[in-house]
Amino acid sequence: MRRGIIASKNLIRNFRALLRVGLIFAFIYFGIWVLKLPQWFIDKDLLTIVDESVVKIEGNSITPQYKIIDLIKQTELPHTQIFRLDTRELEKNIAQLQPIKKVYVRRYWFPGRLNILVEERTPVFLIAPNLETEPISAITEDGVFIDREYMPIPPEFNATKILTYGLAGDDYEQWDKKRVDEILKLIKTIEAYSKQDVKYVDLRNPKDVYVQIGDIMLRLGEINESIYNRVKWIATILPEAQSKYGTKIKYIDLRWEDARYIKLDNNKKHVEGNTKRDFTEDENFIDETLEETIDED
Repeated sequence: MRRGIIASKNLIRNFRALLRVGLIFAFIYFGIWVLKLPQWFIDKDLLTIVDESVVKIEGNSITPQYKIIDLIKQTELPHTQIFRLDTRELEKNIAQLQPIKKVYVRRYWFPGRLNILVEERTPVFLIAPNLETEPISAITEDGVFIDREYMPIPPEFNATKILTYGLAGDDYEQWDKKRVDEILKLIKTIEAYSKQDVKYVDLRNPKDVYVQIGDIMLRLGEINESIYNRVKWIATILPEAQSKYGTKIKYIDLRWEDARYIKLDNNKKHVEGNTKRDFTEDENFIDETLEETIDED
């Protein structure tokens, strides 16, 4: 009887060991079968045509979608499970586009698909040779040049128009963050003193800079170390000048630290966003009740 009991125990023990081995092999087979399911892989045919069920692009307000699609098509992605897919090359390629600051590629399982999230730079300046011409390029807050193929910039960015020819010595394509910060600081200072938005900055003549705020033109002259001492007078001059002379003001002259002038144009009609800058130079200044000197044409 003892022998029978011992034999039965050995049989049960052997069966359990065999069952464990069988289950291990079954789990391995099942795991291999699961990993080979097509849902783990991105369909190359759908990837070639950038089907939305496989690739989704988000965050591209400035960058045309076709440019990102072209780079996706040019990037060779390895045929492997989505969780093993290395997307660094794809991210690097897309990040080369001018407006794009960062790229994030999220991978989703079952079915395998990619979600491409792009973070774009913020345009702060729109470059144009004159007011009648649409912007031909843009400059971002970190000093990156965006060329014509990305125009027009969506209005939601609220970028300031800069009139410039990009002459030698001040080529806007070569502006860095320091140059951008200098112009931005000037614009924000003028807006703070005037309590009005700057419509555009005219840099076509670097030694004679004009700035349009609302219906009033400011003549700043050269942008140098005295510029902030000169523009602070806007807060004093602008309210009284507007109440007394209204739309007759041709421009407020802030070229000098020790003298400020208001140039009037009696023939000037009120036009929203007056665009003319071909002013005549008449230096016959006469005294008026304002603290500043008034020049009437």
